[in-house]
Amino acid sequence: MFGGERAQSEVLGTVLLLGLTVTVVGTTVALGGAALNDSQRTADLQRAEGAMVQLDSKASLVAHGGSPSQRVSFGSGGGDVDVDHDAGRMVVAENGTGDEILNASLGALVYERDGTRIAYQGGGVWRSDGNRSRMVSAPEFHYRGETLTVPLVTVSENATVDGDDVILTSEGSPKRHVARNPVLDDIRVTVTGDYHEGWAAFFESRTDARIVDRGDDSVTVLLRSEMTGEGIAYSIGTLGSNEFDLRSIESLTADSYDSEGAGPSESRHNAVIAAGGEIDAPRGGGSEYVTIRGDLRARYDIQPNPSGIQNGDHPINVTGNVTQRATIEEPDPVEGYLVRAYDEYDARYGNATPTSYGSWSDLGDDTPITSRSSVEDGLDVSGGNETYRVEDAEVIASDGGENGTVADGDLTVDGGTVTLEAGGDHAGFRFDSADLSGGELVFNVSDGDLDLRVDDDFSVSGDGSDPTEIRVVGGGNARIHVGGDLSIEGASELTVAEAAELRLFHDDPDGDIDIGDGDDGTGMTVSTGTNEPANSFWLFSNADSLAFDGDDAPVDITGVVYAPNAEVDDTEGDIVIRGALTVDGFGDLDDARFTMRYDEALETAEVFDEIEQVPTINYLHVSTQEIRIEDD
Repeated sequence: MFGGERAQSEVLGTVLLLGLTVTVVGTTVALGGAALNDSQRTADLQRAEGAMVQLDSKASLVAHGGSPSQRVSFGSGGGDVDVDHDAGRMVVAENGTGDEILNASLGALVYERDGTRIAYQGGGVWRSDGNRSRMVSAPEFHYRGETLTVPLVTVSENATVDGDDVILTSEGSPKRHVARNPVLDDIRVTVTGDYHEGWAAFFESRTDARIVDRGDDSVTVLLRSEMTGEGIAYSIGTLGSNEFDLRSIESLTADSYDSEGAGPSESRHNAVIAAGGEIDAPRGGGSEYVTIRGDLRARYDIQPNPSGIQNGDHPINVTGNVTQRATIEEPDPVEGYLVRAYDEYDARYGNATPTSYGSWSDLGDDTPITSRSSVEDGLDVSGGNETYRVEDAEVIASDGGENGTVADGDLTVDGGTVTLEAGGDHAGFRFDSADLSGGELVFNVSDGDLDLRVDDDFSVSGDGSDPTEIRVVGGGNARIHVGGDLSIEGASELTVAEAAELRLFHDDPDGDIDIGDGDDGTGMTVSTGTNEPANSFWLFSNADSLAFDGDDAPVDITGVVYAPNAEVDDTEGDIVIRGALTVDGFGDLDDARFTMRYDEALETAEVFDEIEQVPTINYLHVSTQEIRIEDD
């Protein structure tokens, strides 16, 4: 009996061993196959980029008369080559009159594999992964001195491709589009289609244009002469055409201080409140009042009649000048600056294949990270102290998809201290989302600048008297890039060292910004040093909604909130801002109590990092040349 049981055990063991062997071999083959497929895909797309850049060069020869025809081969890769006749349009028009100089379909020759597209369009090469597009090779726009020459190359409606080898020929002579020279108006250029973000980056980097509008599939730039980055001139600027609705406000008090002088201990009368739409005054009576120690400027009317506004016989009391029908300067659009911020991030960190690590503990607290790395997990800290020092590289929370360059892991902190430390010139950390609900996140910028990129939502909140802290220490620059909703709620503290700067870029036109909503008397604060310099903290956003909640606990911010597309709505309680607030308009203020203290040092601050003279467009020459693309 026992011998039979032993015989069955031997057979069963053999079967299990064979099964385990088959499983291990199968898993190894599958993983190896996946890695091989990723490598083949990467190599194929790189080869397609090279072929498309070669096509760009040869198309230029054909379009400008250097050759009657040219041939290009894409080889036998894993992607498809096709012509997309609906890939986009370009419209060039005078800004003031709207008169069109050019309205042309661009078309595109596209190589596509696994959702990634390499496209020739408009005389340039572009790459898109379905979410964002970037420029590979620039189109032939020539911007010299005061003359812009646009020799636009378009894909003929007769173009058709069904193979990997193509031939290029011209379709007739160039067509010239007449502009009034010298140009009497600003020039507005709009590009629609899948590659508009790449075009946006091109316009900003090669033509000194300013992006003035960006939609889901379009970008509009303005070519004109002006100084950008001249500072923030207004304490509160509600600079859109929406109402500056003060009917439901409980109080608004505005004054100024100079962080480069005596600081916030000195109350000065240089506040400026500017309204692009009509001002509706408080109802008056009780505690409802507006006191402006400085000037009030309105593009339209102040309701009710502003008589008595400077002698205390009105719900609005102003110590300086009151101007109706005033010239209100338009705010510099924020869209282009956000595009540039993200492009600069990609340029800093996007040029190397990352080394993969299984966990954050593999990186070690003591060993500097000196090459681009991906970690197959999010960073989750609930206690203790963890430090990650990065020198001229980026760390991505990624499971290896897209070769480890796409973040799919989260940053979660609910206790302890996490220090992200910059070495060399810069350091980057990238996550899918961030949730800080306790503990402390420290940006150490003593030795370099630091970027935290969060592709989705960013949330900060504390618990009662134990606030969640974000601290910037050292003398460098910290930058946070947020691609989803942004909420900085109660019991949270942001502290920026005296010599440092924190810029928060919120790039989500459909996203929300919620600030405040504290409890237990512990609100949300931003502090920047002894004299409270407002130019140490900047929040830039293209969101259309912004809410402050200081009802149960106050909101106290030193810095600049620059969200020129946003309506301030659902706002209540005590809100103190030392610095400036630039928005589109004020809606439902719900018995809010605003204290605005304008930092006069902002008048000469470099808002968009640098002051730059944009050349005047005095002469404009636009032409289009169609090329036919067909199978060889």
